[in-house]
Amino acid sequence: MKRYILNTPVLTNYGTYRFEKITVDQAKKVAHAALSAVGHQGAADALSKLLCMEIKTNRVEVKMEIGDVALVFRLMPRLPEGAVLSGEDTLKLPYELARLERIA
Repeated sequence: MKRYILNTPVLTNYGTYRFEKITVDQAKKVAHAALSAVGHQGAADALSKLLCMEIKTNRVEVKMEIGDVALVFRLMPRLPEGAVLSGEDTLKLPYELARLERIA
């Protein structure tokens, strides 16, 4: 089982998924030993602050397999094209933390 950290809820491979909202404490457990696939510095900075651990930007392609789990940092509003936010600005927006698991 691989673990990832994503800054958007994206289905990275065909299959069946479970997607559920989680708390910060639950997110810390999912993030432990996870590969960051967070592509935006503002999201990485926001997650670092929320989780009390360093989350680095890492623009890599993720292809989740059965049993893989991801922590998802989901901004609720859709940002204007080209918007670049700091971590502080990111945390001012409504967001959710979620657990995405490929189950089949």
